[in-house]
Amino acid sequence: MNEMCHFRSFFALPCGEDLSRKLADDFKFLKACPGIKPTPSHEYHITLKFLGKTPVDLLEKTAESLHQSIGQIPSFSLKLNTTGTFPRGSHPKILWIGNRHIPLPLQQIVLQLNLFFKAYGYPREESRFRPHVTLARVKGEVTKTCIERFIRTEYQPKVLEAKNIIWYESQLSSAGPEYIERMRIPLNMEKGR
Repeated sequence: MNEMCHFRSFFALPCGEDLSRKLADDFKFLKACPGIKPTPSHEYHITLKFLGKTPVDLLEKTAESLHQSIGQIPSFSLKLNTTGTFPRGSHPKILWIGNRHIPLPLQQIVLQLNLFFKAYGYPREESRFRPHVTLARVKGEVTKTCIERFIRTEYQPKVLEAKNIIWYESQLSSAGPEYIERMRIPLNMEKGR
C-alpha cells in the first residue's frame, strides 16, 4: 500500500491553552538550561496510546465505535503534582510533570484503546502507563544543577480537566513534530464531575 494512505498517529488528552500557559510559566527557567529543549506549550498533552503508522481509512472505519465506547467514559480531573525524568538517574532524556495515581476513567480509556486497536493489529503497550506531560527533552550535555532544579521546583499543582480525547496526526520535520487533530472524542460530561 502506498505511503500516502498512511499517517503517523497517537491518542492523547490535550492540556488546553490555559493549563499549557501556566505550566510553561512555572518551568520557563528550562529555556536557559544548556542541552535542554523545552516542548512548545501548544503541544502539551498526555499520550494515551501511540499507534505509529496508521491507514487513513481507519479513521472512518473506527469513528462510530470509538465514539460509542470512549464516549461512555466519564469526564474527569487529573492533578499534575509530580515532576520526574525518563529514564531516572544521571542520563535523563525527558523531563515531565504528571501524577503517579491514575484515576479510574483514565485507566478505562487506556484499556479501551488497547483492546480496541488490538483487533487492528496494534500491540498493547509494553510499559506501564504513566500519565505525564513532556515539558522538555534533553538534546545534549546538560548540567546536574538544571535537572535538580527541575525536580525540586516549587509550583502550584495544576489540574487537567479531561473532557475529550484526541486522535492526532504527528508530522515530523526538522523543526520538530507538528500535531494535527484528526478526531475529537468527547467524554461523558453527565457522568463526570
